[in-house]
Amino acid sequence: MTKDDGQTWNRGRYWAATIALCALLVFSGLLVFRDSTTAIQISNELHMPTFIGTYILPVAQIVVAAIILWRGFPTLRVFAYAWALLYFLIELILFYNAQDYIRVAFSAAKIVVWILAFWWDRDRIHRKVSHA
Repeated sequence: MTKDDGQTWNRGRYWAATIALCALLVFSGLLVFRDSTTAIQISNELHMPTFIGTYILPVAQIVVAAIILWRGFPTLRVFAYAWALLYFLIELILFYNAQDYIRVAFSAAKIVVWILAFWWDRDRIHRKVSHA
């Protein structure tokens, strides 16, 4: 494998994982806008206002996906990754407590995609921060 092949492989796996992560975030956000019954039910079980689960979290998911795709501010991108991980972990815990094991498996898969995307983006973030 030549150096160019290695760079192409690194770029390809980074973009594949990042696009998959952002697609999961946007899809989850749009799914709540389409049918908010699950978000309302979870909000009621957590004793929190329903507008947080039906409006604020879905909009935040879409904004986080845009920040992760945007190459401008590396520190902001780290916070976006952190928010996405926190959201996925809370989602995993909620579905596990509800004993909805199909959604637990899907949430675990989201965390694996997050790990891959962040792992392959950490060097890019580090290079951007050190140049700034």
